[in-house]
Amino acid sequence: MERFTSILKKLFNKMGLNVKGKLLTGEQAKQKLERDNAVANTGLTETEIKFILSKLRDANFKGAEFELFYIVFNKLSNLLPKK
Repeated sequence: MERFTSILKKLFNKMGLNVKGKLLTGEQAKQKLERDNAVANTGLTETEIKFILSKLRDANFKGAEFELFYIVFNKLSNLLPKK
């Protein structure tokens, strides 16, 4: 797969397209596209999601609230780009 992406980068460079960063193909590209679409559909920016997550970390939850917190926290965390 790595060889395929290096060939694509060379081809794009010959065509005058400068590709910076990692080329995603297959399942990786599909997951990134789904994550990007999910963020766009929420109407929240990355900064806003990080703000909400930081406030959720500081809050105190008990019992069933904690279960809901965990679900919401995971969903919001999955919307952020992986580093």
